[in-house]
Amino acid sequence: MLVRVYFYKENGADLITRLVKISRMALDTVYELVWEMEFKNVLSPGRIWLKFKEEDNPFGISLKSNRTHHKVAIGDIIQIVEEYYLVVDVGVKKITVVND
Repeated sequence: MLVRVYFYKENGADLITRLVKISRMALDTVYELVWEMEFKNVLSPGRIWLKFKEEDNPFGISLKSNRTHHKVAIGDIIQIVEEYYLVVDVGVKKITVVND
């Protein structure tokens, strides 16, 4: 099971939290991939959100050391296999990524 975490590059993710769909191009330009790992067991997006919220170095070393913020924040995206989840105030909500 491949898990990826994308951090929102801009400040103030107020508009992004109302998101239901995002295009693949927008995902690549507005977000930066900061962490990726393969797991053998099934994980929920809420568990990954909690791990990133509470710990400084969750699940080991990140892909990028130079990033806009160091903890998961509102507007960030967690990808588990082919499903995408947007981080909101408390927890995550499922969103759809459409190909252009």
